[in-house]
Order: sequence, then C-alpha cells, then structure tokens
Amino acid sequence: MSTRVEPDEAASTRKIKYGAAMSYTQIFFGILSGLIYTPWMIQEIGQASYGLYMLTISLISMFAMDFGLDAAVSRFMSKYLAEGSEEKAARFLGVAYKLFIGLAIALFIILAVVYFFLDSIYAGLTPGELDSLKVLYIIAGLFIVVSFPTKPFSGILVSHEQFLFASALHLGEKIATVVLMVTALALGYGLYALVLVNAFVGTLVLLIEYVFIRRKTTVRANFTERDPGIYKDIFSFTSWSTVTLVAQRFVLNITPSLLGMLAGSASIALFSVGMVIEGYVWTIASALGFLFLPKVSRMISRDDRGAIATLFVRIGRIQLYIVGLIVTSFFILGREFMHLWVGEAFNDSYYIALLLVAPSLVTLTQDIGNTTLIAENKVKYRAFASLIVAVISMTLSPLLIPIYGPIGAAFAICLGNTVGLVLYMNVIYYRVLKLDVVGFFRACHLKLLPGLAIYTALGWGIQQLFPATNLFGLAVKGIGFVLLYTVIMWLLAFDDSEKGLIRQLFAQVKLRILSIHHTS
Repeated sequence: MSTRVEPDEAASTRKIKYGAAMSYTQIFFGILSGLIYTPWMIQEIGQASYGLYMLTISLISMFAMDFGLDAAVSRFMSKYLAEGSEEKAARFLGVAYKLFIGLAIALFIILAVVYFFLDSIYAGLTPGELDSLKVLYIIAGLFIVVSFPTKPFSGILVSHEQFLFASALHLGEKIATVVLMVTALALGYGLYALVLVNAFVGTLVLLIEYVFIRRKTTVRANFTERDPGIYKDIFSFTSWSTVTLVAQRFVLNITPSLLGMLAGSASIALFSVGMVIEGYVWTIASALGFLFLPKVSRMISRDDRGAIATLFVRIGRIQLYIVGLIVTSFFILGREFMHLWVGEAFNDSYYIALLLVAPSLVTLTQDIGNTTLIAENKVKYRAFASLIVAVISMTLSPLLIPIYGPIGAAFAICLGNTVGLVLYMNVIYYRVLKLDVVGFFRACHLKLLPGLAIYTALGWGIQQLFPATNLFGLAVKGIGFVLLYTVIMWLLAFDDSEKGLIRQLFAQVKLRILSIHHTS
C-alpha cells in the first residue's frame, strides 16, 4: 500500500524559482538569437523559401497531434505522485508509452497518404516550390514520427519538478540549433539544412532526457499489469484535450494554408513573422504556468481552495507585469522594430502581431486558472473555449483574407480569442472553479492599469522624439524603456511582497558576486 509523503514545500518553491530563472534565460536567448538570426536566415534563403519552411512545419503539426496525452502525463503523474502512489504512476506510464507508439504508427500512415496529395493541395505553388516542399515534408515528418513515442519525457520531468534540468537542456538545444544552422547556411547548404539541423539536435536532446530520467527519477513504466481505471481516466482527459488541440490547429496551422490558397506564399511569410512575435509573448508569459502543476495538484489533494485563489492572483500579477511590458513596448516600438528587423516588406506584420497578442493581456495572466482545470480534470471547458475560437476564426478568415490578406486572418483570430479565451473562460473560472474573477481583475489589471497607461504615454512621446536608425540604437532605447517601466511600476503598482521579492533577488545576486570575488 502506498503512503502519501508530503514534499518539502520550501524545496518545491526553490525548484520553481530556479526553474523559472533558467526558463527565462532559455527564453531570452531564444528570442535574442531569433531576432538576430531570423532576418539573416530570410536573406540567405529568400522570403518564399522561408514561407515554404513555415508551411511545412504548420502542415506536419496539423497532423502530429498527441490527443492530449502529453498533458495527461504531466497531469496524472503529478496527481499520483502527490498522492504517494508510485505503483499507479508506473502503470500509467506503461499505458502512455503504448498509446504514443500506436499514435506514431498512425501518424506515419497519415503523413504518407498526405504526401501523395501535396500537388493537389498546394496547386498554387510553382513546380520548384512543390519539389522543395516535398523534401522538407519528408525530413520533418520522419523526425516527428520517430520522436513521438518519447513525448512522455517532458511530463515525467514536470511531475518530478526537474525544472532546472529541463530548462537548461532546452537552452543547450537552442544554442546548438542556432550555431549549427548558421554554420550550415554559411557553408551554402540552404533550405534543407533548417530541418536537418532541427532533427539532429532534437534527437540528441531526447537521448539526454532518456539517460537523465533513468538515473534521476524513481518511477519506471510498468507494461505488464493492467488497470482499466487508468484507461478510463486517460480517455476522460484526452477526449476533451483532443477537441482543444484540433481547434487550436484549425486556428494556427490551417491559417497559413488558407493564406497559401487565397493570397500566395508571400502572405504566409508576413503572417508567420507576426506569429513569431505572438509566440515570443506566449513563451515568456507562460514560462511560469507549467511549473505550478505539481504544486496545484498538491493543493487540490488537500482541498486548499484558499491557497489556489491566492496563487491565482499572485502569479497573475507577475505575468501581467511581463505581458504588459512586452505588449505596450511592442505597441510603441513595434513598427520601427519590424522595419529595422526584417525590412519594409514586412510592415504589415506589425499590425498582425498586435492583433495576435492583444488578448494575451488577459489570457496569459490566468495560467493558474488553466492549470487548475487540468489538475481537476475539467479540461472540457477549455475545449469548449477553443471550439469558440476556431468557429469564429475559421468562419471569418476565408471572408477577410481575400480582402485584407494576412491582417484579415489576424483580426479573425483576435476576435475569436477575445470571445472564447477571455469572456467565456472567465465565466468558467468563476462558476466552475469558484475563483473570485472580479477580485482577480481588481488586484491585477485595475491596480496595474495606471502604471501601464503612464508608461505607454511617456514611451510614445519619447519614441516620436528619438527614432532609431539601426537595431543597436533600438536596443539601447529598449533597455531605457525597460528601466522606465520598472521605475513606474515600482512607484505605482508593486505591492510590498513583490518589492520584497525583488530586494531578495538582488541580495542573492550580491551575495553570489561577493562569494565569487572572495573565492578568487
């Protein structure tokens, strides 16, 4: 019989802090390298080839669904470990691996069939573009199929709170990918090198994850014992997660295909650059959310609703500081940034990015609410929200793309996200999770609004007076804007606990520096 062993919450909090620090290091490296590398890559391979590369990724991602099994591994492993039931966690892992292997086989068959219809699906592409698309499709598709059975790795690391290792490994992955891609393109290997490098580095990362999991975690997959209850739990969770994933793919993965059919490959590149910015915002703001799944699972097992409500507000404020800085700064500097980063041909990407990130001022500040839905196995409500987004976006996009191009597609997605993920989900948080949504907005958005408004007004005025002529000048101005934002928020928004957290962070950095100096 298993006995519940309550983890050291102080140790758990330390893991979250270190994991968050490493996550942001990884994220900022990825963003910085992307900002520098992406325009150079587009220049090396051409705008049309970049569009083909993004089209390949979106097409394969459309079919490479895990039906929510990846999230299920994180959710149920965290739940079973919170309950102290390693035996059930082992049986669950055995079932998960079997299901992922089955999905990999099915995915291979689907991708093989689709390959023979690429000429018909993308009839608007030139013969040369179709040939390139097929080669990219084969390389990327084979990697996805081969790596699919290893998807439980990330859930195992999350459930064991191995955040520092996971983030450090993915930082190494980003560094290796950028270095190898730059080398390959500089040597003249061209478009195909992009997917080959991704496949090579991705395989190496999976091998390292496997070795680490074998050495540092105790739960081993049990492939022999059967537990019908586990299949029931998985089906209950993944059936609704599948609806969510399908709906999301309709929004993000079919949109490039719609643009390819209705507006041409150049419009895909414009939309893709806007999606890159939206992806950066999502990645930065959501870096904290996945860290809290084990902690929220323990709160639920103790039926500690008050702690969840407190965490909802506390993490929401931190995320709003981050999202608020990014969105308002992009509103101020984004047009100039796009011009200097990827050129005048991508001016429309500024408006696309703004439309895609606007709802994130609410959606990305409520990760704890979404994490609680996952922990309580109430993901069907998130599925309904995603369906709302998909229906609105995919109804409006074909109507707006012929008139407004990729900006029309971005507007359709923005409206869908506002209705589905902002309005509907907040009703769910209030009625289903019994969270004080009004109190949340009062403590987060209302308290931070004056500071955000003042920063936006001052920043807009400074931008008009001091335009940048190169990326270095823009970077210097951006650093100044971050300092300005920090001062304004410190004076108008930060509460005592947040100021204490900042002081503690600086004190720890100071002690570390003094320690290094003393040692040397």
